[in-house]
Order: sequence, then structure tokens, then C-alpha cells
Amino acid sequence: MGVLIIIIGLISIFVLSAINSTPEAIGKRGENEIAKDLYSIYFWGYEGYCLKNIYVPREDGSTSEIDLLYITCKGFFVIESKNYSGYIFGNDRRKEWTSTLYGGRAWFGRSKVNKYKFYNPVWQNNTHIKALKHYLGDISAISIIVFGSNCELKNINVNANNVYICYENDLKKLIKSIWNATPTRYTREEVERYYNRLLPLTGATTEAKRAHVQKIYEKQQGEKCPRCGGTLVLRQAKKGIYAGNQFYGCSNYPKCKYIRNN
Repeated sequence: MGVLIIIIGLISIFVLSAINSTPEAIGKRGENEIAKDLYSIYFWGYEGYCLKNIYVPREDGSTSEIDLLYITCKGFFVIESKNYSGYIFGNDRRKEWTSTLYGGRAWFGRSKVNKYKFYNPVWQNNTHIKALKHYLGDISAISIIVFGSNCELKNINVNANNVYICYENDLKKLIKSIWNATPTRYTREEVERYYNRLLPLTGATTEAKRAHVQKIYEKQQGEKCPRCGGTLVLRQAKKGIYAGNQFYGCSNYPKCKYIRNN
């Protein structure tokens, strides 16, 4: 009987360990750590309302899921949480960033490196901010991308205004720095009104979450160009008065110059 109890206990530990190691579980832990940071700075006088996992309606009828939002008199701190391992490379111009991990050694002794691509988090947070502005009006937003301690930001080049990249351990210091350098934009009453309007968006149903995931999947598959049948690719303008703005362009460019605003 005692042996059976030990075996059951070991199986339970193994199952719990496997559950806690899923990307979803790791992501939730990262978001919870950030939420703790925000609650902590609140008590140091940097007051605001913290909301997690907000499903904000977009113009096209889909939703944009914001990991964490800190609504303050200084503006909206829109926070995207990333929990990758390895070296991180990226900039605010390319669609994808790269995470590189040591992959052991090949049979001839040479080190192997595994590379994983993920969607540009600066662009991702821009989409969240655009949805917020569609829902609330022309608000003042600060974009912050937060990485966990399991990675090293090796070569990150971001020049966009009001966009910040940091480790979770540095988040409180960063927000305090931004706060002290930013003029007051909203009264306490306005902050509370924004909070009360956004609070219902945190209670998304299972169906709404499933629809959100389905929309993301469909976009990843790529929409067809209505002019030539090519694939629409999300791009960012690099020059001119629209520099920094995102748009969908045809994969057959320059033969096809069809574009659509994001």
C-alpha cells in the first residue's frame, strides 16, 4: 500500500510539473509577476488601475488581447509580456524577431543553434494601442515590452517614440522614470471612468476567446490580395509622412502595388 501511495505521488508530481511547464502556464506566471510589480509601485505613489487580459474590440469586428494595462494620470501603460529563452534579436522594422537557443552538438562536434521566430512585439503592441484608441478615443499611450529573466536581449534596436523594452526585473524602475518625465494628462476622475469602461472587457467568455484565437490563426495564414491573388503581408512604412505606420501590402510587389491600411 505504501509503495502504491509513493507511485501515485510521483505521478502527480510529474503531471503537475508538465502542466506548469506549458507555454500558457509560463506566460501566466510572467503576467502575474508584472501585475505584482504594478501593485507594488501603486503604494509608492505611482497610482493607477491594473487590468489583465483585456479583449478590446477592433474596427474589423475582431478583438485585440492586451496582456496588462496600467491606467494612470500620466497615460495608459500598455504592457506586452514575453517569456522566451535564449538570445533575443529584433528591431521595430522587421515583422519577426528571433530567439536562439543552444541545441547541443552535431555528430561532428560542432555546436548547434536552434532559431525560433515570433511576431514583432512592438507591432503587436501597436495593434493593441490602435484598438484602445478606436474604443476610447485619442488617448495617450506608452508601449512597454517586458521580457522574463530566462532570456538575454542581445541585439534590440527600437527607435519608435513611446516604445520601451525591458526585463521584468527593471519594469518598476522604468515606469517610475517615465512617470517622472511625463506631464499629468488625466484627472483622477477621468482615470476612474476609463477603468470602469474597460473593466467589463476583462470578462471574455470562452467563445469570445476562441473567436480571438481563430482570427489570429486566419491572419497567420495570410489573406489574399483582391487584385492579383497574392498574399497580403503586414509591413511598416519606413519613409515619408507615414513612416512607422503599418499596412498590408501584396507579396507580389512591385508587380502588384495593392495596399490596405492596418
